[in-house]
Amino acid sequence: MSTAIYTRRLVEHRYGRPLEELQRGNASGRSDDPVLPILLRRLGGLAQTNADARSARRNLDAAWQRCRSGEHVLDDLVLLYATEVVDLERQEQTEAEAVWDLLDVRLLLDRPSAQRPPAHRAAPASDDQDLLVIAREVAAGLQRLNREALRRGLRDRGIHVSNRRLGVVLQRLRAESSSH
Repeated sequence: MSTAIYTRRLVEHRYGRPLEELQRGNASGRSDDPVLPILLRRLGGLAQTNADARSARRNLDAAWQRCRSGEHVLDDLVLLYATEVVDLERQEQTEAEAVWDLLDVRLLLDRPSAQRPPAHRAAPASDDQDLLVIAREVAAGLQRLNREALRRGLRDRGIHVSNRRLGVVLQRLRAESSSH
């Protein structure tokens, strides 16, 4: 797993929502988290650096293949791409560490990573609607809708929910599927 993908999943896990949802919430001004705009900019820079590094690796591979086929001798082009790959990988690691530091700052500010419902609530509230939307997407890809399959699907998206909240969402999904 690349550093960029790992970092994205870490952000999604810490915030309890997919990156696209965080970006929409930040763009609409719904977020009161002072770290989120900075974190999203840094994450965007990390994604761009990751794309540049992948491109440089492809260029290096192509140049190396030409060199191995006897088309060229080990020349400046191979060395140039190799240097570019090393530089971009270092930059990617530095950018990822900056995002990790911002996540630590967020924890120090004592911001909750996800809105957690009170234990006494039995039905999904408006803040559970986002979870319900994602759970519907997960459920659509499942052969059989059960607690463990839904939990696994949500965790694959970096979302961890309590048993109580998962139960409420699962009941809602089952009620929706029986009404169709």
